[in-house]
Amino acid sequence: MAVSIFVRSEAPRSGPQPFDPGRHMRQVAQLVSSVFADELDDRGRNALREMEFAGRLSPFLGGLTSLALFSDELYGYVWTEDGRVVGNVSLQQSDDSGLRWRISNVGVLPEYRGRGIARTLMQETLREIARRAGAWAILQVRAGNERAHRLYLALGFVDVCRDGLWRLPASSEYSSGAEPAVPLEPLRTLTGSDWLDLARAARPQLAQWVAPLNPADYQIGLGRLAGEALGRWTNAYRVERWAYWEHGRLMGAVETRSDVFESTDLLRFAVRSEARGRVESALLARGLRSLARRGPRPVLVQHSGDHAEGVLALEAAGFKVERDLVTMRRQMRPDDKR
Repeated sequence: MAVSIFVRSEAPRSGPQPFDPGRHMRQVAQLVSSVFADELDDRGRNALREMEFAGRLSPFLGGLTSLALFSDELYGYVWTEDGRVVGNVSLQQSDDSGLRWRISNVGVLPEYRGRGIARTLMQETLREIARRAGAWAILQVRAGNERAHRLYLALGFVDVCRDGLWRLPASSEYSSGAEPAVPLEPLRTLTGSDWLDLARAARPQLAQWVAPLNPADYQIGLGRLAGEALGRWTNAYRVERWAYWEHGRLMGAVETRSDVFESTDLLRFAVRSEARGRVESALLARGLRSLARRGPRPVLVQHSGDHAEGVLALEAAGFKVERDLVTMRRQMRPDDKR
Protein backbone atom coordinates (compact mmCIF):
# COMPACT_ATOMS: atom_id res chain seq x y z
CA MET A 1 0.00 0.00 0.00
CA ALA A 2 1.48 3.30 -1.06
CA VAL A 3 0.80 6.54 0.75
CA SER A 4 1.21 9.85 -1.06
CA ILE A 5 1.51 13.22 0.65
CA PHE A 6 0.26 16.17 -1.34
CA VAL A 7 1.32 19.70 -0.38
CA ARG A 8 -0.99 22.45 -1.53
CA SER A 9 0.80 25.12 -3.51
CA GLU A 10 -0.38 28.58 -4.37
CA ALA A 11 0.50 30.83 -7.24
CA PRO A 12 3.37 33.15 -6.34
CA ARG A 13 2.23 36.53 -5.09
CA SER A 14 4.04 39.84 -5.08
CA GLY A 15 3.66 42.61 -2.53
CA PRO A 16 2.86 42.61 1.20
CA GLN A 17 1.12 39.70 2.87
CA PRO A 18 0.70 38.38 6.42
CA PHE A 19 3.52 36.21 7.70
CA ASP A 20 2.60 32.52 7.33
CA PRO A 21 4.90 30.24 9.39
CA GLY A 22 4.18 27.28 7.16
CA ARG A 23 5.23 29.09 3.97
CA HIS A 24 7.57 31.89 5.01
CA MET A 25 9.52 30.66 8.05
CA ARG A 26 12.59 29.39 6.22
CA GLN A 27 12.92 32.38 3.89
CA VAL A 28 12.44 34.88 6.73
CA ALA A 29 15.20 33.17 8.74
CA GLN A 30 17.51 33.37 5.73
CA LEU A 31 16.64 37.02 5.09
CA VAL A 32 17.25 38.05 8.70
CA SER A 33 20.53 36.11 8.76
CA SER A 34 21.66 37.95 5.64
CA VAL A 35 20.51 41.48 6.51
CA PHE A 36 21.66 41.39 10.16
CA ALA A 37 24.73 39.17 9.78
CA ASP A 38 27.00 41.65 11.59
CA GLU A 39 24.59 42.30 14.46
CA LEU A 40 23.45 38.85 15.58
CA ASP A 41 24.79 37.31 18.78
CA ASP A 42 24.93 33.57 19.52
CA ARG A 43 21.40 33.56 20.90
CA GLY A 44 20.04 35.24 17.77
CA ARG A 45 21.90 32.89 15.45
CA ASN A 46 20.60 29.86 17.34
CA ALA A 47 17.00 31.14 17.13
CA LEU A 48 17.34 31.65 13.38
CA ARG A 49 18.73 28.14 12.94
CA GLU A 50 15.67 26.78 14.75
CA MET A 51 13.40 28.85 12.51
CA GLU A 52 15.12 27.64 9.37
CA PHE A 53 14.98 24.01 10.55
CA ALA A 54 11.25 24.34 11.23
CA GLY A 55 10.80 25.93 7.82
CA ARG A 56 12.59 23.02 6.14
CA LEU A 57 10.19 20.55 7.73
CA SER A 58 7.05 22.50 6.87
CA PRO A 59 6.59 21.15 3.30
CA PHE A 60 6.56 17.60 4.68
CA LEU A 61 4.43 18.24 7.78
CA GLY A 62 2.00 20.74 6.31
CA GLY A 63 3.44 23.59 8.38
CA LEU A 64 2.55 21.89 11.67
CA THR A 65 6.10 22.13 13.05
CA SER A 66 6.39 25.84 12.36
CA LEU A 67 2.94 26.48 13.75
CA ALA A 68 3.62 24.51 16.92
CA LEU A 69 6.95 26.21 17.57
CA PHE A 70 6.31 29.80 16.56
CA SER A 71 2.75 30.73 15.63
CA ASP A 72 1.73 31.69 19.17
CA GLU A 73 4.65 34.07 19.38
CA LEU A 74 5.46 35.42 15.96
CA TYR A 75 3.30 37.52 13.65
CA GLY A 76 4.13 40.17 11.07
CA TYR A 77 4.26 40.85 7.36
CA VAL A 78 6.50 39.85 4.48
CA TRP A 79 7.01 41.31 1.04
CA THR A 80 7.32 38.75 -1.73
CA GLU A 81 8.45 39.02 -5.33
CA ASP A 82 7.40 36.01 -7.44
CA GLY A 83 7.20 33.87 -4.33
CA ARG A 84 10.52 35.03 -2.88
CA VAL A 85 10.55 36.81 0.49
CA VAL A 86 12.54 40.01 0.02
CA GLY A 87 11.30 42.04 3.00
CA ASN A 88 10.09 41.30 6.51
CA VAL A 89 8.71 42.84 9.68
CA SER A 90 8.16 40.59 12.72
CA LEU A 91 5.63 41.31 15.44
CA GLN A 92 5.29 39.87 18.94
CA GLN A 93 3.09 40.64 21.92
CA SER A 94 5.37 41.89 24.69
CA ASP A 95 3.03 41.85 27.69
CA ASP A 96 0.21 39.69 29.01
CA SER A 97 -2.40 42.40 28.52
CA GLY A 98 -1.76 42.74 24.79
CA LEU A 99 -1.28 46.50 25.09
CA ARG A 100 2.38 46.50 24.10
CA TRP A 101 3.69 44.99 20.87
CA ARG A 102 7.31 44.63 19.86
CA ILE A 103 8.39 45.09 16.24
CA SER A 104 11.64 43.47 15.13
CA ASN A 105 13.56 42.02 12.18
CA VAL A 106 12.70 44.96 9.93
CA GLY A 107 14.77 44.16 6.87
CA VAL A 108 14.79 44.31 3.07
CA LEU A 109 17.30 42.62 0.78
CA PRO A 110 19.79 45.19 -0.61
CA GLU A 111 18.71 44.85 -4.23
CA TYR A 112 15.09 45.74 -3.31
CA ARG A 113 15.76 48.77 -1.10
CA GLY A 114 14.63 52.27 -2.01
CA ARG A 115 11.19 51.10 -3.21
CA GLY A 116 9.20 51.86 -0.05
CA ILE A 117 8.96 48.19 0.96
CA ALA A 118 10.00 48.73 4.59
CA ARG A 119 7.56 51.66 4.98
CA THR A 120 4.66 49.63 3.56
CA LEU A 121 5.43 46.63 5.78
CA MET A 122 5.67 48.88 8.83
CA GLN A 123 2.33 50.51 8.01
CA GLU A 124 0.68 47.11 7.66
CA THR A 125 2.20 46.02 10.96
CA LEU A 126 0.94 49.13 12.76
CA ARG A 127 -2.55 48.46 11.40
CA GLU A 128 -2.27 44.91 12.73
CA ILE A 129 -1.40 46.21 16.20
CA ALA A 130 -4.39 48.57 16.07
CA ARG A 131 -6.71 45.73 15.01
CA ARG A 132 -5.50 43.75 18.02
CA ALA A 133 -6.31 46.71 20.31
CA GLY A 134 -2.67 47.37 21.11
CA ALA A 135 -1.79 50.67 22.76
CA TRP A 136 1.95 50.85 22.08
CA ALA A 137 4.39 49.76 19.40
CA ILE A 138 8.02 49.33 20.51
CA LEU A 139 11.13 48.68 18.43
CA GLN A 140 14.90 48.99 18.51
CA VAL A 141 17.20 50.40 15.86
CA ARG A 142 20.96 50.30 15.72
CA ALA A 143 22.48 53.64 16.65
CA GLY A 144 23.98 55.08 13.49
CA ASN A 145 21.38 53.54 11.18
CA GLU A 146 20.09 56.96 10.20
CA ARG A 147 18.00 55.72 7.27
CA ALA A 148 15.93 53.39 9.45
CA HIS A 149 15.77 55.93 12.27
CA ARG A 150 14.35 58.58 9.94
CA LEU A 151 11.71 56.13 8.70
CA TYR A 152 10.55 55.34 12.23
CA LEU A 153 10.43 59.02 13.18
CA ALA A 154 8.32 59.70 10.08
CA LEU A 155 5.93 56.94 11.16
CA GLY A 156 5.43 58.59 14.57
CA PHE A 157 7.98 56.79 16.76
CA VAL A 158 10.01 58.69 19.35
CA ASP A 159 13.28 57.81 21.08
CA VAL A 160 12.94 56.29 24.55
CA CYS A 161 16.39 55.15 25.65
CA ARG A 162 19.74 53.85 24.44
CA ASP A 163 21.52 50.69 25.58
CA GLY A 164 24.83 49.15 24.70
CA LEU A 165 26.76 45.92 25.10
CA TRP A 166 30.46 46.52 25.73
CA ARG A 167 33.34 44.03 25.55
CA LEU A 168 36.89 44.06 26.91
CA PRO A 169 38.98 41.36 25.18
CA ALA A 170 40.51 40.22 28.47
CA SER A 171 40.39 41.63 32.00
CA SER A 172 44.17 41.29 32.28
CA GLU A 173 44.56 43.80 29.42
CA TYR A 174 43.14 46.57 31.59
CA SER A 175 45.73 49.06 32.79
CA SER A 176 44.38 51.21 35.59
CA GLY A 177 47.13 53.83 35.73
CA ALA A 178 46.38 56.54 38.27
CA GLU A 179 42.96 55.60 39.62
CA PRO A 180 40.61 58.11 41.22
CA ALA A 181 40.87 58.23 45.01
CA VAL A 182 37.32 57.08 45.68
CA PRO A 183 36.77 55.06 48.87
CA LEU A 184 35.04 51.80 47.98
CA GLU A 185 33.85 49.21 50.46
CA PRO A 186 33.12 45.51 49.94
CA LEU A 187 29.39 44.96 49.70
CA ARG A 188 28.50 41.58 51.16
CA THR A 189 24.91 42.23 52.16
CA LEU A 190 22.39 45.02 52.05
CA THR A 191 19.71 46.19 54.40
CA GLY A 192 16.36 47.16 52.95
CA SER A 193 16.32 47.95 49.27
CA ASP A 194 19.50 50.01 48.82
CA TRP A 195 20.78 48.09 45.77
CA LEU A 196 17.39 48.13 44.05
CA ASP A 197 16.88 51.82 44.87
CA LEU A 198 20.27 52.62 43.35
CA ALA A 199 19.48 50.66 40.16
CA ARG A 200 16.14 52.45 39.78
CA ALA A 201 17.70 55.86 40.37
CA ALA A 202 20.45 55.17 37.82
CA ARG A 203 18.12 53.90 35.09
CA PRO A 204 16.02 56.42 33.12
CA GLN A 205 12.30 56.22 33.86
CA LEU A 206 11.35 55.59 30.24
CA ALA A 207 13.89 52.78 30.04
CA GLN A 208 12.18 51.17 33.03
CA TRP A 209 8.85 51.59 31.24
CA VAL A 210 10.23 49.52 28.38
CA ALA A 211 11.96 46.91 30.57
CA PRO A 212 11.06 47.11 34.27
CA LEU A 213 13.80 46.10 36.66
CA ASN A 214 13.37 42.71 38.32
CA PRO A 215 13.69 43.21 42.10
CA ALA A 216 15.01 39.64 42.48
CA ASP A 217 18.13 40.64 40.53
CA TYR A 218 19.04 43.09 43.30
CA GLN A 219 18.11 41.17 46.44
CA ILE A 220 21.09 39.82 48.36
CA GLY A 221 19.65 37.44 50.91
CA LEU A 222 21.07 34.53 52.88
CA GLY A 223 20.26 32.02 50.14
CA ARG A 224 22.19 33.95 47.51
CA LEU A 225 25.10 34.61 49.86
CA ALA A 226 25.31 30.91 50.74
CA GLY A 227 25.38 29.96 47.06
CA GLU A 228 28.09 32.50 46.35
CA ALA A 229 30.15 31.26 49.30
CA LEU A 230 29.92 27.72 47.92
CA GLY A 231 31.04 28.98 44.53
CA ARG A 232 34.11 30.63 46.05
CA TRP A 233 34.92 27.53 48.07
CA THR A 234 34.82 25.29 44.97
CA ASN A 235 36.53 27.99 42.86
CA ALA A 236 33.83 27.47 40.23
CA TYR A 237 31.86 30.67 40.66
CA ARG A 238 32.76 34.02 42.15
CA VAL A 239 30.75 37.18 42.73
CA GLU A 240 32.15 40.39 44.18
CA ARG A 241 30.41 43.67 44.96
CA TRP A 242 31.93 47.02 45.87
CA ALA A 243 30.08 50.17 46.86
CA TYR A 244 30.55 53.89 47.30
CA TRP A 245 28.57 55.56 50.09
CA GLU A 246 27.97 59.21 50.93
CA HIS A 247 26.39 60.12 54.27
CA GLY A 248 24.95 56.63 54.62
CA ARG A 249 23.45 56.61 51.14
CA LEU A 250 24.51 54.17 48.42
CA MET A 251 25.70 56.33 45.52
CA GLY A 252 27.41 53.80 43.28
CA ALA A 253 28.16 50.08 43.11
CA VAL A 254 29.84 47.51 40.89
CA GLU A 255 29.21 43.77 40.70
CA THR A 256 31.40 41.18 38.94
CA ARG A 257 30.54 37.58 38.09
CA SER A 258 32.99 34.92 36.95
CA ASP A 259 31.94 31.34 36.21
CA VAL A 260 34.40 28.66 35.03
CA PHE A 261 31.62 27.13 32.91
CA GLU A 262 31.11 30.36 30.93
CA SER A 263 33.41 31.82 28.30
CA THR A 264 33.08 35.45 29.46
CA ASP A 265 32.99 37.32 32.75
CA LEU A 266 30.20 39.80 33.53
CA LEU A 267 30.33 43.23 35.14
CA ARG A 268 27.58 45.71 35.92
CA PHE A 269 27.66 49.05 37.65
CA ALA A 270 25.23 51.80 38.61
CA VAL A 271 25.72 55.41 39.71
CA ARG A 272 23.25 57.97 41.01
CA SER A 273 23.00 61.20 39.05
CA GLU A 274 24.50 63.19 41.96
CA ALA A 275 27.72 61.15 41.78
CA ARG A 276 28.11 60.89 38.02
CA GLY A 277 31.48 61.85 36.65
CA ARG A 278 33.17 61.13 40.00
CA VAL A 279 33.01 57.40 40.63
CA GLU A 280 32.57 55.48 37.34
CA SER A 281 36.29 54.97 36.67
CA ALA A 282 36.93 53.82 40.24
CA LEU A 283 34.07 51.31 40.12
CA LEU A 284 35.27 49.86 36.81
CA ALA A 285 38.87 49.69 38.01
CA ARG A 286 37.87 47.83 41.17
CA GLY A 287 35.69 45.38 39.27
CA LEU A 288 38.32 44.65 36.61
CA ARG A 289 41.00 44.08 39.23
CA SER A 290 38.74 41.52 40.86
CA LEU A 291 38.14 39.71 37.58
CA ALA A 292 41.83 39.79 36.56
CA ARG A 293 42.64 37.53 39.51
CA ARG A 294 40.67 34.78 37.79
CA GLY A 295 42.83 34.94 34.68
CA PRO A 296 42.61 36.66 31.28
CA ARG A 297 39.01 36.33 30.08
CA PRO A 298 36.74 38.62 28.04
CA VAL A 299 34.46 40.90 30.06
CA LEU A 300 30.96 41.93 29.00
CA VAL A 301 29.09 44.98 30.33
CA GLN A 302 25.50 45.80 29.43
CA HIS A 303 24.98 49.46 30.24
CA SER A 304 22.79 52.43 29.44
CA GLY A 305 24.05 54.55 26.56
CA ASP A 306 22.25 57.50 28.15
CA HIS A 307 24.81 57.46 30.99
CA ALA A 308 27.44 59.54 29.16
CA GLU A 309 29.94 59.46 32.02
CA GLY A 310 29.67 55.69 32.21
CA VAL A 311 30.26 55.35 28.46
CA LEU A 312 33.38 57.53 28.71
CA ALA A 313 34.69 55.41 31.59
CA LEU A 314 34.12 52.21 29.61
CA GLU A 315 35.97 53.60 26.60
CA ALA A 316 38.85 54.79 28.80
CA ALA A 317 39.12 51.29 30.28
CA GLY A 318 39.50 49.77 26.82
CA PHE A 319 35.98 48.46 26.24
CA LYS A 320 34.63 48.36 22.68
CA VAL A 321 30.93 48.60 21.92
CA GLU A 322 29.46 45.42 20.42
CA ARG A 323 25.83 46.47 20.27
CA ASP A 324 24.39 49.98 20.50
CA LEU A 325 20.62 50.16 20.22
CA VAL A 326 18.08 52.97 20.44
CA THR A 327 14.66 51.93 21.75
CA MET A 328 11.70 53.78 20.23
CA ARG A 329 7.97 53.72 20.92
CA ARG A 330 4.78 54.89 19.28
CA GLN A 331 1.35 55.32 20.84
CA MET A 332 -1.39 53.84 18.71
CA ARG A 333 -4.13 56.14 17.40
CA PRO A 334 -7.78 55.48 16.52
CA ASP A 335 -7.12 56.05 12.81
CA ASP A 336 -4.33 53.44 12.67
CA LYS A 337 -6.83 50.73 11.75
CA ARG A 338 -7.44 52.34 8.37
